[in-house]
Amino acid sequence: MVVSLDLELCWGRFDKVPVSALEADAQEERVQIRRLLALLDRYEIPATWAMVGHLMLPGCSRKAGAAHADVMPRPAYSWFPKDWYVHDPCTPAGHAPGWYAPDILAWIRGMKVRHEIASHSFAHIYYGDPECSAAAARADLSAAVAAAADQSVSLKSFVFPRNQVGHLEVLREQGIRTYRGADPTRFRTFKGMLYKTLSFLDQLLGLPPKAVRPEEVMPGLWNIPGNHFYMARNGIRKLIPIASRVWKGKQGIRQAVKTGGVYHLWFHPFNLNADADAMLSGLERLFAYADRLRAQGVLEIATMDEYAARLAATDFA
Repeated sequence: MVVSLDLELCWGRFDKVPVSALEADAQEERVQIRRLLALLDRYEIPATWAMVGHLMLPGCSRKAGAAHADVMPRPAYSWFPKDWYVHDPCTPAGHAPGWYAPDILAWIRGMKVRHEIASHSFAHIYYGDPECSAAAARADLSAAVAAAADQSVSLKSFVFPRNQVGHLEVLREQGIRTYRGADPTRFRTFKGMLYKTLSFLDQLLGLPPKAVRPEEVMPGLWNIPGNHFYMARNGIRKLIPIASRVWKGKQGIRQAVKTGGVYHLWFHPFNLNADADAMLSGLERLFAYADRLRAQGVLEIATMDEYAARLAATDFA
């Protein structure tokens, strides 16, 4: 079993959501991160916290009127014609807690359970977008590695923003040895509203996640795909009972035990903001179940990097 968390605060959705709303969400997200960390400690569940690199900074400033002019080239997205750092406040971290989070990094590292700090890029650019060049991905990941190194963190795992996989050779160049590939879907051939409807029913009925197995996609680089997104309870998703989420997860765990594959649970901490008590209660039921199976000796729980290290050591095929 692997748990990975996409920690991005305002960087994750500024291209889709008003910044004022994101900054309010980030304040609430901090509350839920504290609660989630306590829950992970209670059941001794190590997680991979994939963190946007900019969040690790103690602050930043503009030089010659530009934010991060050294992180070049930028991706040339036709759908976002502004500079990617247009919303970067370029202040000390404490002045803009939606854009910096060295405090959250310290919380994670200060817990009893030893979590992994991984990369979610430096500025949440989309590596898999056709308009993101290898050079832009390289500049972004180099900045993430440098920000992490300044915090004495060595990055070994990567989670692609929006799960858009791309430029794997850049990951390997920077010492990354595992990434989370996109979840398999039962409904890949469907589009639009039909796809959304079928996906909603899949969550509502708590159907078991599709089985996944790790794959060495190039020498020394492993794909550990996700297969259970712990869906938020905002909007129409609130119609999906917590019991459905828990049932889906338990089936995924049992399937991994039976097949020798992996159950890979993932979400963003902000997904807990809506109906947080219920969402955390569901996670507690999943973690308690996993902890019982671990105590029985039939389930291992590892970070992405720990799992990749075991795969490399055992010559997994």
